[in-house]
Amino acid sequence: MMTDNRDRSLIALILIFAGIIFLGDSLGKYNFNIFFFLRSYWPVLLIIFGFHILLQKTKFWFIVPTIIILAAGYLIYLLLNNQSFYFMPQIRMRIFNFKNLPFR
Repeated sequence: MMTDNRDRSLIALILIFAGIIFLGDSLGKYNFNIFFFLRSYWPVLLIIFGFHILLQKTKFWFIVPTIIILAAGYLIYLLLNNQSFYFMPQIRMRIFNFKNLPFR
């Protein structure tokens, strides 16, 4: 019963994260290339879901939702401050195509 709530929470967090990405795209902050992201980073998604499956019945079940919340928070911070992804410039140029920013 408790794992059903945790699964729903994880799905809700993923939907919120995806909503943030698509909202930024529709507001014109950047263009998000979902196909490049999925083609390049599908193993990361498998790892995250694998950790979720392994940890959902342990006392460390909160790790995967925490990682998703932190990633969403960091993305919101970057979008609000019009900062770029300097730590990975090749990803920034392929996944996110920011508009009207000084680094272009």
